[in-house]
Order: sequence, then C-alpha cells, then structure tokens
Amino acid sequence: MRTFARFLVGTCLLLAAFAQPSLAQPARGLRAALLPAVKDGGFQMDGYFVWCSSVIKVGDTYHMFASRWPAEEGMNGWQTHSEVVRATSKNVLGPYTFEEVVLQKREDAWDKARIHNPRIVKAGSTFVLYYVNTANQTGYATADSIKGPWRRIAKHVINAANPAPLVKPDGSIYLFGRIKDDDQVSRAIAYTAPSFEGPYSIVEGGANLLPNKAELEDPMIWFTHYRYMVVCTDWKGLATGTTKAGAEYWSRDGVKWFLVSKDPVFTKTVEFDDKSSETFTRRERPFVYVNEKGEAVALFTGCLPKDGSARIVVQPVKNYVPGK
Repeated sequence: MRTFARFLVGTCLLLAAFAQPSLAQPARGLRAALLPAVKDGGFQMDGYFVWCSSVIKVGDTYHMFASRWPAEEGMNGWQTHSEVVRATSKNVLGPYTFEEVVLQKREDAWDKARIHNPRIVKAGSTFVLYYVNTANQTGYATADSIKGPWRRIAKHVINAANPAPLVKPDGSIYLFGRIKDDDQVSRAIAYTAPSFEGPYSIVEGGANLLPNKAELEDPMIWFTHYRYMVVCTDWKGLATGTTKAGAEYWSRDGVKWFLVSKDPVFTKTVEFDDKSSETFTRRERPFVYVNEKGEAVALFTGCLPKDGSARIVVQPVKNYVPGK
C-alpha cells in the first residue's frame, strides 16, 4: 500500500512539473522573427515629424497614437512643440491615416510645455493614454471611447519618463520606465499600482532593474507565455555593443530581468519588402504590437532619415512568442 501511495504521489508531482510553464531563457529572440519592413506602410505626415507610436485595436480598426511637431522645428522640436495625434488603419502594418489632434500642451498645468511619449492601453472599459511633460514626469488622460473626449488628471503620477504600462487581468498596473539620476545614468525602473488611478509604488526602491548596469531609453512592455518582455533602446550599447540599437529583456516577476541576446533587435538600417534598404540617422522609440493570442506581430520604430522628416516605420514579425 505504501509503495502504491509513493508511486501515486510521485506520478502527481511529475504531472504537476509538466503542467508548469517553461520559464527558461527564450529559445529565440524577437530579432529572429523580424521580416522586411513594409515600404508603403507605417505613418508619416507632410510638414511634420512623427515619433513615439503606440497602437491599439478597437473593433476592426487599428488606432495609432503618436507624437508630432512641425518639421520646421527640426528633430529638437519635440522638446517644446510635441503634441499627440491619432491615426488609423485597417491593417496593423498601415499605412495609417491622420484622424485628429488628441492632446496639446495647456497653460498653467503640469503638461504646459509639451505632450510626448504617448502609450495607449485599455483598463476595463476605460482607455488610458499615458504621456510625459517637459520635466519627464508621467501622467495620463482617460476616455470612454477611443475617439475621446479625453479627461486629463490634474497632476502627474510618477517622476519618470518613457512610460511602458501593462494592465494585468485584475486591473492592476505594472509600469516600466526610465529615470536619469544625478550621475546621468538612465536607469530602468518600474512602478506598480492597484489600478491606473494609483497610487503608484516604486519597485526595488528605484534601483536599476537591468542586468550588468545597462542603461535604456524608450521601453515597450508586454506579457505573454508567463513572461514579462521588454524591448528598448540600448542607450549606451552596454547590452548589445551597439549604441542606441534595440535590446530585448525578459523577466519572470518584473523584478529580476535578463537579456535575451547580445545581438541587437534592430539597428539604424532597415531592410524593406521591395529589396531596398535605408540607414537612418536615428531609429528609436520601439513599439511591439501583440495580438489577441499573445503573439508579437509588428515592430514600430521612429525613424529619422538623412534628409526629410521623421516617420514611423513598421516591420512585420512572424508570430513571435518567447518560449515557444
């Protein structure tokens, strides 16, 4: 009887082990799943620089929220002239068509100098649009419809930039971001909150969450196959060896993070589907669109050509799910 009991317990433990998700290092990274960019896709606007894309699907339409500013201001125009616009497409790869200006800076408010770095998410029935101001503080606006009207909060919620919010099934928030400290180190930090309304609590006392003291900019986060995933700009090349290339990290718990690969997810050179290529002077602000199955299917980046205005370039992804 005891022998049978031990056999039964052992069998149950074995089955339980197989039932647990595999949380080993992802077998392949996003880089391996990238396809050539769509030459006529993405988003651009005559007379404007467009940057900082974030996409959400509502019904059968993809809505892109992006930063824009007048081209005559040059690349540095984002510092004082950036505003948020919305564009739409029936195809995640685009091309996207401008619909409206969503948010502009307002006088005598925390966002009085610029509106930048938009990230759109949905929490329950509420659309939440995170963004940053001139002081690199993050706040948000909310709406019941993707078309607005948008209600802005009176004060920012965190003292960090480059917000990458993740809404969990229970409505709580995990928000990855960047803060530059007094030593000019761009640390990866994270906050948690019971809902988008807060309060926001900093993770690990604000310590740099990236391994090997790596630095970052522009993180994008998603959760799939029991993993947190982040793609970001490798600020000083400490992760990939290439300054401002794309880097990919993963985590089991949102506290301890691991580099997926030293190979850059992307560089300044883009291969297009017509067999041409272009090397941009800047390629930043990655956004990964993840479908309903948890598969990454598109990579958006802000690209600045040697001549002309910045635009959003979209690269298809071949149904990437880390760990599968």
